[in-house]
Amino acid sequence: MLASCGSKEKNPEGELARAGIANMEETSEINIEDIDYKGTFKGTIHGNEITLKLDENTFELFENGKRAHGSWARINDGAVIKLEPKGGTVSVRYYGYSDDDTWVALTDSLAYPEKEEFLKRIPD
Repeated sequence: MLASCGSKEKNPEGELARAGIANMEETSEINIEDIDYKGTFKGTIHGNEITLKLDENTFELFENGKRAHGSWARINDGAVIKLEPKGGTVSVRYYGYSDDDTWVALTDSLAYPEKEEFLKRIPD
């Protein structure tokens, strides 16, 4: 025979308990000091092959073989970066941090597009 003194929170199937939601919020917060911006990232965005190299304050981007370069800046809390071309053009100016190895292409209004497209870190 098993007996329980405590009450157990019941949730409909597919719903999280308050403790689960609190844990997700706590672990999903981004500490910008932990973001490693520098590196080379590659992917396909809007059907174009893109390679993006980020250094301290500058970037170099190849989009379907065409080169663009300039500076980049952190936006708001640093989880979004903005490319500011000095030479060439870029089809996507804003990227959102997803994880240590991934940047997500954002719209000019800093929203996630309906179809998310990513740049993944590759070895330098």
